[in-house]
Amino acid sequence: MSIAEYIFRPWYWLAGKIFSLWARPAVQPDDPAELFANTDAPVCYVLETGGLADTLALERLCKIHGLPSPTQGLDFLDASESRRIIVLRRMRGFFFRRTKTQGSKRLKRLVEASVNAGGQELLLVPVGIYWGRAPQKEHSWLTLLFSENWDVAGRTRKFFATVFQGRNTLVRFSHALPLSTIVQDGLEPEVAFRKVSRILRMHFRQRRIATVGPDLSHRRTLLNDVLSDPNVRAAIAAEAGDSRVKLERATQNARKYANEIAAHISYPTVRVVERFLSWVWHRIYDGIELQHVERLHEEAKNNEIVYVPCHRSHFDYLLLSYIVYNQGLSLPHVAAGVNLNIPVIGAILRRGGAFYLRRSFKGNRLYATVFNAYLRIILQRGHSIEYFVEGTRSRTGRLLSPKAGMLAMTVNSYIHNPGLPVVFIPVYFGYEKLIEGDSFISEMGGAAKQKESLFGLIRSINALRDYFGKVYVNIGEPIRLDDMLDERKPGWRGAEPNEDERPAWVADVIDDLGVRIMGEINAAAAVTPISLLAYALLATPKQSMGELELKAQVGLSIRLLKRFKYSDLVTVPDWETDEIIDHGEKLKVISRTAHPLGDIVSMSEHEAVLMTYFRNNIQHLFAVPASIACCFIQGRRLAHTELQRLIAMIYPFMRVELRLQWGDDEVDDVTTTAIEALIDEEILTREGDCLVRPPTGSAPAFQLMMLGQSMVPMLQRFYLVIALLVRNGSGTLSRAKLEGLCQQSAQRLAMIYGLHSPDFFDKALFQDFIRTLREREVVRRNSAGFLEFGDDIERIGEDARLVLGEEIRHSILSLTFSGPGFDRL
Repeated sequence: MSIAEYIFRPWYWLAGKIFSLWARPAVQPDDPAELFANTDAPVCYVLETGGLADTLALERLCKIHGLPSPTQGLDFLDASESRRIIVLRRMRGFFFRRTKTQGSKRLKRLVEASVNAGGQELLLVPVGIYWGRAPQKEHSWLTLLFSENWDVAGRTRKFFATVFQGRNTLVRFSHALPLSTIVQDGLEPEVAFRKVSRILRMHFRQRRIATVGPDLSHRRTLLNDVLSDPNVRAAIAAEAGDSRVKLERATQNARKYANEIAAHISYPTVRVVERFLSWVWHRIYDGIELQHVERLHEEAKNNEIVYVPCHRSHFDYLLLSYIVYNQGLSLPHVAAGVNLNIPVIGAILRRGGAFYLRRSFKGNRLYATVFNAYLRIILQRGHSIEYFVEGTRSRTGRLLSPKAGMLAMTVNSYIHNPGLPVVFIPVYFGYEKLIEGDSFISEMGGAAKQKESLFGLIRSINALRDYFGKVYVNIGEPIRLDDMLDERKPGWRGAEPNEDERPAWVADVIDDLGVRIMGEINAAAAVTPISLLAYALLATPKQSMGELELKAQVGLSIRLLKRFKYSDLVTVPDWETDEIIDHGEKLKVISRTAHPLGDIVSMSEHEAVLMTYFRNNIQHLFAVPASIACCFIQGRRLAHTELQRLIAMIYPFMRVELRLQWGDDEVDDVTTTAIEALIDEEILTREGDCLVRPPTGSAPAFQLMMLGQSMVPMLQRFYLVIALLVRNGSGTLSRAKLEGLCQQSAQRLAMIYGLHSPDFFDKALFQDFIRTLREREVVRRNSAGFLEFGDDIERIGEDARLVLGEEIRHSILSLTFSGPGFDRL
């Protein structure tokens, strides 16, 4: 032990004891020793700014995890150091902090020793310490003033930060940097020192961006950059012409647009809102189940992150930002509709990262140019971004068709100014109850969408008294934009950028990207207990089932999800069926009626309509096995090849409606896999080349029929479209007219024969089906704008006989009245 250690170690010991009375820093990763466990090389820790508090926090965690003490001496070749700590930017001064610019002398001595010894190994372990950024910690109001940001703090502020944030601090260990891989043979010591310093400075900057976010202290500068953008200046000039008055007015409009759009993140506001949201989540939810979050930490290190979640509720905006912030990552800038920019709430959301956009840019070139410039600049500055590719909240529980707007702006911005690699992170939200549930049903039934307002928000506060179960959040497979661009256009980086023109191949990338995002969101689905109950009960005519039968059906669904795996990222609750039913009763979505032969579990009609939303959340996971089961509702025996043909015939339409992940060329293999899963469950058997349903009246036959019933509404809609086309004849209906007839007929069918759920007659479902018919050239649009078709469409109707019962077919046909082709369906 050196003389310096004899002098300072008792002081560090005493200070550490005092420090440990109130300081409880969190650590990432959970076991930092694993980062450099397989080496005997000496270790030296690297801090960004240093200070006694940082040293004590590091000392405490090293002791807990069995790591070398940072206050111990380090003997490395001919360099003998009193401590194992390198401080990159040591600060001087008590009230005001001044940065020493000549670099770390200790790092310089160690690098020189390594170079002189031919690149001797030494592990440099960067350790970021962020006061006030501990994940999942609550903050008092005073601590909000002394939280981590980009400001250079004096020792006075650091002292108060230590006092008030001692239990709200994140210490993040990074992978060790082996000095031998950085210091190359033949490199001069001074050059090697500058190289190592530069690498470490860049590492800490990227870590700070990922944890705290980019420096947000210059909003005015950002807005000036937007107004100085060449495209914005050109748009202003085009709008003004030769008029000086118009030039001034156009410039003022551009500035007004920029202020209307731009976020204004305030860290004190963020921390106040974070505390409020913690209270809200614990008040209305049982908790937040977060899965696959390790992907976020890995991707945030060296990439520009674009979060692309599904859109279920207004809570989505807050929930993802809350999760990201509590994971110790930088707060994303969130694209929000200008309808949310309401008094008070709009300002709070803006300070929490929201930037606002209008529903349509049509007819306002200046606004569109300003928005594009703003998005491009925040991307270039390294801000993470969040937006909803669907464009609006799903009213049915199914994913909506992706909208190209924000994706196109992101892709174009990156192509013209590639910086950090852009990675899209799909996110799946699974709720068990929605605050907006009743309003969704009303809107789908024809009621006007309720406009967001402050008074509406105040009225909705009453809903916070209810119980909403759990929220499930799954992180999907990251999508790398570089990979998609390289696949579509190798060598795109070498092309001369022209911002006035979008190459034709870029449109294909944007379309593929939208489809891929929707597919990855579905592939990360969270199956909830409520969605399992909804899936089982909504398959029955009166949304009722005996308790024993319900348990068996829910158990079958869980096992089937494990046998026929849609994706490794899909999560299934590890609950007993008794627990699932009890949970449904607690949430008041089901009720139990006692009966001598066994209790009956049922849903009221109102709850059943609401529950279609949660059934639709997971319908894609069962789509193929349920379609197979549906083919056995009318018949008991089918050849394997015939079954494959039927599924292949309806699959393109299912794929569009449910955003399924398999291509048309894969469906035969997928069908075979699903058949094997049903055989393993003993609800289907094989006899030679045929597949056979269990005997009528048996429990397995009932389970197979219930599974198949979940797909019947979709097939009914398909058959209805075909019936209306054939009834009216080729070349007589326009697309819009057919869509209107389909919606009205489906609404009447639901009112007379089934559950009166607006989900069944959602116009968007018919639009997707008709669009798919046109893409597959089953129907064509003639020069007059009417739809024409040939014999193929009648063959589809004939196949429906094998799947849909006679009663439901005649019910559909009765809505179209008699006419040409009636007897052929």
